[in-house]
Amino acid sequence: MLDLFKLAGDFAADRRGNIAIIFGAAMFAVVAAAGVAIDFLRIDKARTALAEAGDAALIAAARYKGANPDATDAKITEVARKLFDSQMQNEPEVKVYGFDIVFNNAASSFRLNIDADLKLAVMNVFGRQFEDLDTTAEAKLGKPPHIELAMALDVTGSMNSNGKLAALKDASADLFETLFGYESATVKIGIVPFAQYVNVGADHAAATWLAHPGAGWTGCVGSRPYPYNVGDNDFDAVQAPGLLSAPNCPPALIPLTDDKDKLDAYVQDLAASGYTYIPGGISWAWSLLTPQAPFSDAIPFADLPKVNGVKALMVMTDGANTRAPDYPTHDSASVTLANDLTKEICAQVKSQDIVIYTVAFEVTDTAIKDILFDCATGSANYFDAKDSKALAAAFESIAASLRNISLSK
Repeated sequence: MLDLFKLAGDFAADRRGNIAIIFGAAMFAVVAAAGVAIDFLRIDKARTALAEAGDAALIAAARYKGANPDATDAKITEVARKLFDSQMQNEPEVKVYGFDIVFNNAASSFRLNIDADLKLAVMNVFGRQFEDLDTTAEAKLGKPPHIELAMALDVTGSMNSNGKLAALKDASADLFETLFGYESATVKIGIVPFAQYVNVGADHAAATWLAHPGAGWTGCVGSRPYPYNVGDNDFDAVQAPGLLSAPNCPPALIPLTDDKDKLDAYVQDLAASGYTYIPGGISWAWSLLTPQAPFSDAIPFADLPKVNGVKALMVMTDGANTRAPDYPTHDSASVTLANDLTKEICAQVKSQDIVIYTVAFEVTDTAIKDILFDCATGSANYFDAKDSKALAAAFESIAASLRNISLSK
């Protein structure tokens, strides 16, 4: 007769099948934990991408609004969404259902609302299919700064072709409109038209920083001896040489001024002729931004932080150097010398607290384009404008970037 009690005891004591069950349960827990960890990493990556793309979109919206004060919320949302989508193109698993930007005129701030989610890969097994990624962010237009901008503008003979001079006048007028349209901003702009020479103005005939050449001088100057021609100091000791004979000398430069009407009228009257010597334009534009002689309209560099100030130098040219100094005149045709001096003076300007923008307008010479690229404060400050429309866009971007934009979360 079977001992039923013994069989029951033996069965209860048998643990051989439990090992597989326990191992299977443990492995399931390990795999599930790993899967959940992967989902959490995906969530963190998606949130980071959304935040970065959102910040970039807000900056784009603020810049566009700064350049286009009458733009509607729908328009600035459209502009911002294009950049946002471009930034998010490597995150296809993030689904964006809503994206809108609202501008608060009273606070000069932008609010971005994003409705988005991420489909989960493993956690959906446990009933959680999506992670809500809805987010909001704000960008605030900072108080418009004190802006000092010196514009070195190429007015050589080649600017007469293809409507380039007219395009320069239109782009400059738009830039003035944008900068002087910033409420509460202090804006001062100076203009240095350059060709083979620069005209500092005959009204400075008695200045201690000028070597006056005699009767009949109309304001044109040549180069001080090297290395003074790539510096902005010691003008009392080594004066700027006035020239009685300077072919195709442009009109006298305009020092920093807040008179928009004067700037508008001046630019519209510009004419183009002569050869190209870019360092002359840069050096005299630089002199407008420093408080010491030859000009003293700029605020001291030490005072910039007190007024949320920015000093900027913009150089626009449509071609390569064709003249170089043979001291004091610029009758040499050494392109190498002119290019070397361009590089050196750019480095000197950037060593100070000055932002440099460079614009190559329908330029085909790769050497000068490389020099202009390196001359700019950063790659975003260099513009390769291949036509009049691109020139207008470059000037608009420069004006907009001079507006102080700060992000607040």
